[in-house]
Amino acid sequence: MTVAEAIFKAIKIRKIDYVFCVPGESFLATMDSFYGSVKPLLISARHEEGAGIMAEAYAKATSKTGVCMVTRGPGLTHLSIALHTAKQDSTPLVVFVGQVPTQIRHREAFQELDVVEVTRPMTKWAVELNRADRVTEIVDKAFHIANSGRPGPVVISLPEDIDRSAYAKHSAWREATVGAPSASTKGVEIAAAMIEEAERPCIVAGEGVLRVKATDKLVHFAECLEAPVFTGWRRFDTFPNMHPLYMGGLHLSSISNDLSEPLKRADLIIVLGARLDEFTTLGYSSPSMEQKLIHIDESPEDTGGSWIGADLALVADAGEAMVKIEEALKHSKLPKSSKARQTEIVVWHEHFTRRTTPRSGRIGLKDGTIDLEGIYHDIVNILDDEASTTCDAGDFGGWLIRYYKWNRPHTFFGPTTGAMGYALPAAIAAKLARPQAPAIAFAGDGGFAMTMSELETAVRMNLDGLVVLVFNNNNYGTISRHQNREFPGRPVGTGLGTIDFSAIAKAMGAEGFKVSKNVEFSEAFNAALNVGCPAVIDITVGGNSLDPWDDNN
Repeated sequence: MTVAEAIFKAIKIRKIDYVFCVPGESFLATMDSFYGSVKPLLISARHEEGAGIMAEAYAKATSKTGVCMVTRGPGLTHLSIALHTAKQDSTPLVVFVGQVPTQIRHREAFQELDVVEVTRPMTKWAVELNRADRVTEIVDKAFHIANSGRPGPVVISLPEDIDRSAYAKHSAWREATVGAPSASTKGVEIAAAMIEEAERPCIVAGEGVLRVKATDKLVHFAECLEAPVFTGWRRFDTFPNMHPLYMGGLHLSSISNDLSEPLKRADLIIVLGARLDEFTTLGYSSPSMEQKLIHIDESPEDTGGSWIGADLALVADAGEAMVKIEEALKHSKLPKSSKARQTEIVVWHEHFTRRTTPRSGRIGLKDGTIDLEGIYHDIVNILDDEASTTCDAGDFGGWLIRYYKWNRPHTFFGPTTGAMGYALPAAIAAKLARPQAPAIAFAGDGGFAMTMSELETAVRMNLDGLVVLVFNNNNYGTISRHQNREFPGRPVGTGLGTIDFSAIAKAMGAEGFKVSKNVEFSEAFNAALNVGCPAVIDITVGGNSLDPWDDNN
């Protein structure tokens, strides 16, 4: 067995169906090991950022490990956005980076870069494979570290001579399972006691619930506690959005939004598998010093080391912890919620439903430009719960967050990093992982242009039912809004030229549509979903598109 064959077998035994790459001369043998293979299938992307995002989104969609391969120097630096995304999103990712041969290392040879030092801040572990006889050990350890504790990216630097080396040992490969930490009996007892004492408990749930496929357990747990549920930043599919206990996803607007009132008024916040980032904590104001916090996740650095600290930190599988706590509560004196509390929750959910249901009959704004509320009314009435949705960074995403309802887990894919260029590559991965469902990429013109070359990848893979919605205002809209707030009347550096994205789509072998009026969208969207190949809808948006949370329009 060669080193390359050993790497291939390590991937295959883990039932990883797709590996994403941009080819490089430094790992040709590893590429060759995929010759003739259908599973895993090696897919070449157009750019390393695209390849990395595809691997990251594939991991989210399947609860497997994402794998990608890129070359040294420029290939690695292009990949950095995907590494940063996987780190902040707690996504298990194993990346093989081709490196110059060991005999010329540290001479700044062609495209040479110190892979380990460059990637160390963005990874859980970075290592150079400098001995062929250690390939089994290093690769197994990489997959283990990527999936254990708080998951994340691992990088293996693969020198060219090692890539093409023979591997004498024939160690037994194992499809290793990473054991999840278990909540202690004492911890469960304390959690149950804190819940018993609480009058207004509230739940915040995130990626850790999705990772262990515990959405059904979360629903049961919330119903047992009669507790309102919020989902963490860009983890909106963790809990069915139509459930009467759902109060919305936490995002930038939640800091000042009245929909976050149930969280602000809680006396106990139970955080399940969510990182307490800026938006999930309402700008680091929640939990307040007056609120108690139970934080449950798979890694001690997230549960005990949050910005405020936790009254109880349980290092545990979120699904298993919920079952154990619920079992403990069966033997407790947990009282039923008062009538006043039950009424309060009903009122809150009704208010959430009113604020987040797009109104019909929206045919345009006063200036003649598209009314995005009307666009989203069409979207939510055309798509069903199984559709995969991916989201780029940009103001257009605020409309998606407000009006779309996710009722199935693993149907939303968006980076907590706010990385531009994410939506299209992620939609490709989502379509590959969930081929039975349409994959809809939501992007602005700025973000889409960064990775739009991956449209050819989608065409090459025959991904029908993949539709990109490009909200096009010829502007870096989010930055323009911030700029206008800080330096009103002084726009600079945010304006963009015109691109006909529908024409670009057709040039790449996809279908393209242009929409400039609300009445045109529904027909175009239905046509794009059924055209039999990837499609792009270029939606002309006015430069002064209103805030999605402003109801005075």
